[in-house]
Amino acid sequence: MRCIERILMVLFLAGTAACGPVIQLIDVDVKLPAEYPLTFDNGNIGVFNALYDTSGVMGMGWNDSLLINKVAEGFRDRLAEERSLDRNDIPIYNHFCGQTPGGALGDKEYIYSLSEQTGCRSLVLIDSLRFGDFERVHTRTALSTDGYNFIYVSNPWQMVFRFFDMDQDRFTAFFAIRDTLYWNIYARERDTLLIDTKVHASLPEAASFMGAAVAKLTHSQWETQERVLFSFGGGKWYKALDHAFMFEWEDAQAIWLALTQKTKNGRKVAYAAFNLAVASEMLGRMDLAKEWLELSKSYVDIPEITHYLQMLEERKQQQRNIILHLED
Repeated sequence: MRCIERILMVLFLAGTAACGPVIQLIDVDVKLPAEYPLTFDNGNIGVFNALYDTSGVMGMGWNDSLLINKVAEGFRDRLAEERSLDRNDIPIYNHFCGQTPGGALGDKEYIYSLSEQTGCRSLVLIDSLRFGDFERVHTRTALSTDGYNFIYVSNPWQMVFRFFDMDQDRFTAFFAIRDTLYWNIYARERDTLLIDTKVHASLPEAASFMGAAVAKLTHSQWETQERVLFSFGGGKWYKALDHAFMFEWEDAQAIWLALTQKTKNGRKVAYAAFNLAVASEMLGRMDLAKEWLELSKSYVDIPEITHYLQMLEERKQQQRNIILHLED
């Protein structure tokens, strides 16, 4: 009986495919632009930690030497990975620059002295790192009878980075990053010392993670996303899909283009044009992808078109992302 049911189901699906398109989902790797696109073309990169002769400003601690070094290490390691360098190719330096955070780092003569002393031509200047006050934001009772709870602790922080290119003789970027760290600690309410110890013990690892996150923002990243393709019965449709699943987009594109030109069936033209939009995007031609979607919509208003057009526009906006350049 089950065998008969499965045969009938196969026949039903085959009949459905004969009169309408079959939806195929494909995972693709999309290159997302850097949030802070920087170049280090002249090499000789150095990371510089600013240390100040002050322990607190407005109740916040500035540039703890251990933590700022961990930020620098995280940044250096990720930058080396992105640029296929050995981590030792990017040295880290500490320098003392007065009592005012960021004060000396706006002085080009001071930057020249750092470059002259170290030989670095691309200077990554960690201007400041500061943590705010720790705060318990939430406590949730654990499913136990021994008095333990899940205690949530938050801590605001901010980092300021400057980038100076000696060949261009200018600061190429400046940005401040603000966020909040959260901890979920399993402990009893009265174990205040234990909670504080756990939080502070994890700060070096958190600082290294933050530095790596900033370095990641300066480079393009690949992300796996899902795309929709459509197919009808027939050898050409199947062959085009085979090329697409092998990421042979130019070969798939040639078949779908021929289908739009040779068929008189408007619905099939619409779905072939939609597939051509996907191929165009994968080949880096965003504007052409939008044109194919508009053509597809002129034949059939496929529900996926609206979402796809919106997604393409978001990708174009990401590519237009501009970092703040400092004036000389």
